Amino acid sequence: MFKVIEEGARGYICLDCDNYSVFHGKFDIYRLYKPSREHYDFDNEIICPNEMICYECRSDKIGLEISPNKVIKEHYLTAKYGLWLVGEKWLLDIGDTLQNKLTKKNLIKVIVESEGESKSEEFYNQLTNIEFSDWDWNKKLFIEYKFSFSLVKILSSGLIRQDEYGLVDEESSYENAKYIGVK
Repeated sequence: MFKVIEEGARGYICLDCDNYSVFHGKFDIYRLYKPSREHYDFDNEIICPNEMICYECRSDKIGLEISPNKVIKEHYLTAKYGLWLVGEKWLLDIGDTLQNKLTKKNLIKVIVESEGESKSEEFYNQLTNIEFSDWDWNKKLFIEYKFSFSLVKILSSGLIRQDEYGLVDEESSYENAKYIGVK
């Protein structure tokens, strides 16, 4: 269901110019916010690309190198099924559209576990039983509702940088945000 790409594999790669470090795209950013004294904070963010083009040559021909010299041309970004590389070089198999929703629930589990939560199974069960709600950025969501934690999904567009650690939001604009809060 999910694994890390092989060591030495570059991940996303432009099939026209061989760029593998910076792309333009639309992507979801997932953050697990937790209380930190009087405010909420997150440790890291998980980047999940939905669309990408090469920053260098503007090509939309993006391959996915999962092991050195093994590039897959049909994957989630090009065909909306198959393999999807997200976050810290995690490779998920989306499969067909029927599996899509199940795989995204597993992505939530991976995000919670990546934060090192001791109660990750309990958090996961609570998060997958609740639908995301729209978040007004001006609303003090976390303070007013006193959540023990909240998973926030932010739709973004801009630059995605890929390095040895995985995918990073280099410079983007936030288009909307949704949250799941657990009390």
